[in-house]
Amino acid sequence: MQDTLYTFFDLGQFARLPLTGSHHSGLVALSYCVALLASYTAILTLERVQLHTRKASRYSWLLVSSIIAGIGVWSMHFIGMLAFELNLPMNHGVGLTLLSIIPAIVGSFFALKGQVAAPSVRQTLFGGTVLGAGIGLMHYTGMAAMILPASLRYDPLWFLFSVVVAVSLGIIALLTYRRYRHAENMTLSNRRTVQIIVAAIMALAISGMHYTAMIAANFYPTGESEALFTGHSSWLAYGVGIGAAFSACMAIVATRIDHRLQQQQKLAQMSAKQLYEVISAIDDGLLLFDERNRVLLANEAFARLTGDNLDKIKAQKLDIEHYLEHANELLEYIQSTLDSGKAWHGKVKVKERSGVSFPVRLSISEVRYQDQKERHFVATVTDITAEVEASERIRNLAYNDALTGLANRRSLLDHLHQELTHSEKNDETGALILCDIDKFKILNNTLGSDMGDLLLKRVAERLQNSTKSNSFLARLSANEFAIVLTEISSGNLANVKQQLLTRIYQLQEQLQQPYQLNSYTHLCSFSAGASLFEDSQLNAETLMTQAGLALSHSKRKGIGEVSLFHQELADAVTKRVKLEEQLRHAIKQQEFELYLQPQVNSIEEITGAEALIRWPQKNGSFISPADFIPLAEETGLIIPLGYWITERACSILQQWQQDPVKSTLQLSINVSAKQFQQPDFVEQVKGLIKAYAVKKHQLKLELTESLLMDDISDITNKIQQLKEVGVEFALDDFGTGYSSLSYLMQIPFDTLKIDVSFVRNMLDSEEKAQIVHTIIQLGESLKLSIVAEGVETQQQFDYLSSLGCSNFQGYLFSKPLPEAEFSISDNSSI
Repeated sequence: MQDTLYTFFDLGQFARLPLTGSHHSGLVALSYCVALLASYTAILTLERVQLHTRKASRYSWLLVSSIIAGIGVWSMHFIGMLAFELNLPMNHGVGLTLLSIIPAIVGSFFALKGQVAAPSVRQTLFGGTVLGAGIGLMHYTGMAAMILPASLRYDPLWFLFSVVVAVSLGIIALLTYRRYRHAENMTLSNRRTVQIIVAAIMALAISGMHYTAMIAANFYPTGESEALFTGHSSWLAYGVGIGAAFSACMAIVATRIDHRLQQQQKLAQMSAKQLYEVISAIDDGLLLFDERNRVLLANEAFARLTGDNLDKIKAQKLDIEHYLEHANELLEYIQSTLDSGKAWHGKVKVKERSGVSFPVRLSISEVRYQDQKERHFVATVTDITAEVEASERIRNLAYNDALTGLANRRSLLDHLHQELTHSEKNDETGALILCDIDKFKILNNTLGSDMGDLLLKRVAERLQNSTKSNSFLARLSANEFAIVLTEISSGNLANVKQQLLTRIYQLQEQLQQPYQLNSYTHLCSFSAGASLFEDSQLNAETLMTQAGLALSHSKRKGIGEVSLFHQELADAVTKRVKLEEQLRHAIKQQEFELYLQPQVNSIEEITGAEALIRWPQKNGSFISPADFIPLAEETGLIIPLGYWITERACSILQQWQQDPVKSTLQLSINVSAKQFQQPDFVEQVKGLIKAYAVKKHQLKLELTESLLMDDISDITNKIQQLKEVGVEFALDDFGTGYSSLSYLMQIPFDTLKIDVSFVRNMLDSEEKAQIVHTIIQLGESLKLSIVAEGVETQQQFDYLSSLGCSNFQGYLFSKPLPEAEFSISDNSSI
């Protein structure tokens, strides 16, 4: 036993030191590259094993993988041996060198065989051990083939370490391969990266074992050699490397060829049955037929769409007229399209066996074969019922009101275009009626929008029941409806208008009957406006505009009113538009002036004035405030206009400070409700008072009673803030609006102004005289000063004075004067 160990291991039996060798660095690098290429090729070929199902094919590729791996291991070893340089002549025994390749191939075979299936960790560890053992056996067998004048012995520790390196690195390589095999959804580039990493580890196992074993090798010369080592022939190492690389490349090419052949084989193996299963899985109907309408192929979807039996369809000729509506004309068009070399596509109606038709998208194409002159045709049929229904729903939403189901504005315009054209051709007449539910907003605000929606539905139902079947109905906005009448007798225009009014009144009477909204009974009135076709110049948009103008006129007159369009309504709108444009320009250019009308006390001393806005024109005339003030209120222009008035009044008061006679006078200006409601109103007034140094109690703001319908607490808060800086307040036109004693007690007014309508007629009407007397008494009880407006005669002045009125304003004292003409004498009296 000891003799055996002495023949293999270096156990100190030699007295001399071993020879020192070296390695050729270029050949070392070449040896690793050969091992890397061989390992990578072995992994690629191993994948072919996993893709094949036949046992023979699997073992053939497994053997190829093992041979490539074995050759790579052997080539690396052989090149590594040629890279070893020792100062002795060396040679290799051919037989034993070639025999050393067998352990590498066998070890690779069993190691790779365990990786074909899904190996367990234990199997992978065993495979790595076998691979390492095969590499080690190959190496030491190859080392035994060395022929040189020296004894070869191995250091036991380094020998053991070389085996550990081979086995451990082999195990690591196979574990890495096992892990990447189980990774799902790995991209091709990631897979190639992992393959290279596994190949690098395997090559490291091969090279690591070899060069570790070379460290373990000790060479003891057996005598003095006359020949010295002059180096191996490099061509032999490179030849072996090129041969190994060629083998690996050929294996890679073989894997590509095998992959292509396998794919083609799969395609070739697809049977007619499999093809039919693919066609059957298509959700659209498919039909293949020849020039004589013989059905060659049909799928279940086609049978399901037509309601026919699939076997029956295949057993008989295709009767296209049986399936298509208007088949004859359609077939001629399809045939001409196909003859031109194009496919035909279109939407048609297909009849089921039961006779029910439904829409489909039909496509027919010609099928031509390379080796046959026979023509076949393939038709695909797609049911588009859901698509058509969805399109109808979209169209319905586009042309109908979602709440009531009536037509909407777009649909009404289209209908009016048609009716107007028909009316012109047939010399007939008709009319468009627009009706509006009065005070509809109040219902929504008190009972909620759900109740409002229910009323709209009830109105729509009553309109349908109250009009003839050929009348066209539409809902245009929240509470506005339209009725198109076409059965109006032509003739005298006055008779036609009277007939139209009669129809509207009848409709109005029916619509104004009580509505039962769940448990609530609701009464409402309807305003209406109408326009005849001949007034519109046969234009639908114009007709809509005219009817809208008539309805607006009715709304201005009051609730439940009816108006027919006449040209004056359009002229008024044109005038209003022009006036609005002029008003905007005038505000921008500050074309207005303030006229001042004096206010006097009971002894006719001037105590102040009211500033009244005037709009002069270039021709010397004036546009009446009665025309432009309401327009400014409607358009919101009253806000910049009101700011200008306030600023101009503050500027006048600043000028009055320089005049000792006027410095004690008070100036009043009117403030609109819309202007007063602005969030920054208080800040604006305070800013102007500060900018123009207006003294306390000199500026008085006059508010109308309509403002008291808003938030009383907000109004009171704003008044209190301005009174802190000396602004006084008057309630204008008292007695004409919505005032109540509770409001007067809550809001800190300084003055009550008796409206001119009471003053003008108080001497002729006991009722108005009593109202004036009551207002004066009320003011005294609330400690408010009283101003009577519109005093024009001495009798009016005397009567008001007798009642205790303290302040007066009117033409009896002075008409409104331009700023420059407003002056008072030193005794401050008129």
